[in-house]
Amino acid sequence: MNTKLSHVALLVNSVEASAAFLKSRGIKTGNPEVFESEGTKEVYVGSYGAQSGLLLLIEAQSEGPYKRAFMKRGASLHHLAIDVLNIEDFSREAQKVGWKLHPISETTASYKTIWLFLKGIPTLIEVQQKKELPSKPMKISKVELPIKEAQLTLFEAIGLGEVVSQGNETLLTLDGRKLNFNQVACLK
Repeated sequence: MNTKLSHVALLVNSVEASAAFLKSRGIKTGNPEVFESEGTKEVYVGSYGAQSGLLLLIEAQSEGPYKRAFMKRGASLHHLAIDVLNIEDFSREAQKVGWKLHPISETTASYKTIWLFLKGIPTLIEVQQKKELPSKPMKISKVELPIKEAQLTLFEAIGLGEVVSQGNETLLTLDGRKLNFNQVACLK
């Protein structure tokens, strides 16, 4: 499938602490922004003007889907976001290979965004329809996930085969540097 990684969203305890960790490694971050409708404070790492595959740090601050996810799983990888040219075709093909359409998609599909999930996969997939796919360099070039090797075919089927790989823990390759999720989330 013709897709492009838009961003990788991490649910963290503190966006300021995570941004400070990244800055200590020489990685520039944006400034925190509060989104009251989502109940979050967020920091982007990278610029959509210059790159694709950005890192999005999310701190759940009030009631909403991110707070519920945080209460259930704690700090974690929340989602991988990808851009596609035709969301209906993409959705059909993704479901054929085994991905499930998240119930929130009934609401978000009206603005050309759907969410995919699958039991045993430690992340959601956010899918957004775009008029064209960017050809900009990637901020995050690899995401290692604690999944079974056989599950890699699910990511390959939705165009993330070159980005997602199997590992023992969640690792991100950001600006060519391999970072452990626990480090970025300031858990260790």
